[in-house]
Amino acid sequence: MNKVMLVEDEMYARQGLRNLIEWERFGFEVGFEAENGEEALRLIEDAKPELVITDIRMPVLDGLELIRTVRESGNQDTKFIIISGYGDFKYAQKAIKFGVKDFILKPVDETELTDTLAHLAVQIERDKMLKDESPAYSQKALERLLLGKASEEEIGTIAKLLGLEREGTYYYAFAEMNGIQSFMDKDSAAEWMSELRSAMARTAEELGLVRNPVHIREQKPGVYGFLLNFGSSVRTNVIAEAADLFVRRLRQRFGLPIMVYAGEGVRDLGEIQRAYSTACAAMEYKYAFADRSVLSYGDVKGCELQYAEFEPGEYAKLLEQVEEGERDAMFATADWIFEQIQRKRYAPEAVQNAVARFAFGVIGSIRAMQGDENELRSLEPILQWRDHPITLDGLKERFRAFLEESSETIARLRKNNAMGDIAKIKSYIEKHYNEDLSLKSIAARFYMNPVYLGQLFKKTYGVYFNDFLLQIRIHNAKRLLRQTEKRVYEIARSVGFDNADYFVIKFEKVEGKTPTAYRNELMAK
Repeated sequence: MNKVMLVEDEMYARQGLRNLIEWERFGFEVGFEAENGEEALRLIEDAKPELVITDIRMPVLDGLELIRTVRESGNQDTKFIIISGYGDFKYAQKAIKFGVKDFILKPVDETELTDTLAHLAVQIERDKMLKDESPAYSQKALERLLLGKASEEEIGTIAKLLGLEREGTYYYAFAEMNGIQSFMDKDSAAEWMSELRSAMARTAEELGLVRNPVHIREQKPGVYGFLLNFGSSVRTNVIAEAADLFVRRLRQRFGLPIMVYAGEGVRDLGEIQRAYSTACAAMEYKYAFADRSVLSYGDVKGCELQYAEFEPGEYAKLLEQVEEGERDAMFATADWIFEQIQRKRYAPEAVQNAVARFAFGVIGSIRAMQGDENELRSLEPILQWRDHPITLDGLKERFRAFLEESSETIARLRKNNAMGDIAKIKSYIEKHYNEDLSLKSIAARFYMNPVYLGQLFKKTYGVYFNDFLLQIRIHNAKRLLRQTEKRVYEIARSVGFDNADYFVIKFEKVEGKTPTAYRNELMAK
């Protein structure tokens, strides 16, 4: 915001001027006030406001003397507007001599003042551009051009600042450094841009193009925009030639899958917003034309992108394959998904939504099995893949890694959960051994397959389910034979046998003697 100083000996006049218009609307903010020229001079030296609006007739030091003193001190940047009730031409002449930007008579007309401020805002910004040669300011000026925010007057100033001609054959293109995240700790963005600038300069020289400053702007990490001027007369498809040579040079230099997206050419720097917006549009077709390393807006113009979702059945199919550990099947499904993305020309946004939905389906399964998806090393790469550019093949590779790790995690969770369930089953048998238990009834109670339960029980405890149940029953039958006077048929019923004879057969098989013989031996002792 440009700072404004009001210099007026009448307080109410200053207050009226402050409240006359919405200063912020024109990029100004009233930050200082002074009652006379001498006070104003001190404030100008300290605060250096962009604009001073001053009356002429003031005590101590009048407005014209104030302006003259400021200029003689070397300050040529501060702009002045004179407001006075004296319409004498000699004041206007002196004001012009000191570089005053406008001379407004009292009472101040709101429209006249706002018109002057609008003009001054452009001029102040232009002067800042010409004075500030820092890369940051050049980037800001370039951004105003690309976004169509620069006024007609500013365009010429920005061209001068950037060392460019107003007319020419201008293009805007993006260089996308896929896989750059693995290098980001090693090289700063400034170093990358320096390498890119050098590569583009050599490309232009090799093709015999006009040598102009190469202006690069980081669009996002790994994506760099180029403002290119190929001169007033160039051959057809020059941008395609330059992009192809540029890509080959960069791939050789960095070993990365570099891609270039070029917008339409324009004949005037003031039209560069169209070149920029069409380059952005070309980049949206990245996955639709994944087999190309150079893509221009002309290649994709008229092609429709797909934003639709995959069918719910496809998500369910892949999820089932992951849960069942069908490695080959889930990889085949993943390959099919990415074939559809390219064949049906999915937009990057649609690709992101599809990948995320598949991923969250798998995460839901892991959570349902009391697992923690954050333990997956492949989770962040598959959810945050748009933070840095990546090719469709690179994304597919990440997706397959995520599916494989998720499938292994689910298998491990299933095993752990099964071990937990089998312990619960063993405890249940030990408490309810005297009831009508069977492998089938236990499996139904714990929502397991009977065959799988039998195998898991034998693998875990080294004994078959029926043998374990028999051991528990015989153990408790022996306890009752020792501690009570119950009859054999009563003990049989107490430990889960409906048939006393069958109980006797099983007892003898395990202990080598009948229940009666076991009790008699105890009595004899």
